[in-house]
Amino acid sequence: MELVSAGDEVAACWRDDPQQATVLVRELTAGGELVVDEVLDAAVDAMVVCGLLALAEARTKATADPSAAAELCLTAVPYLARAVTLASADLD
Repeated sequence: MELVSAGDEVAACWRDDPQQATVLVRELTAGGELVVDEVLDAAVDAMVVCGLLALAEARTKATADPSAAAELCLTAVPYLARAVTLASADLD
């Protein structure tokens, strides 16, 4: 599995079950082709991109509908919070 795909898979799994995501990271890195920190970094990247996309959409709606823009800003929060959690995860 390539690094970006591994990061996406871990990020998606982390949202629902962090313990299962930890197991997944261990499985993905067991063969030695991928490294734990690289997989977690790719997962962080995936979450940050999702958060930034939500903020970019909010920016486009800000002038037309400030209330909708504010709601879209709030949708970025869980992604960015997960990014911080993944970035601080110590799986070694």
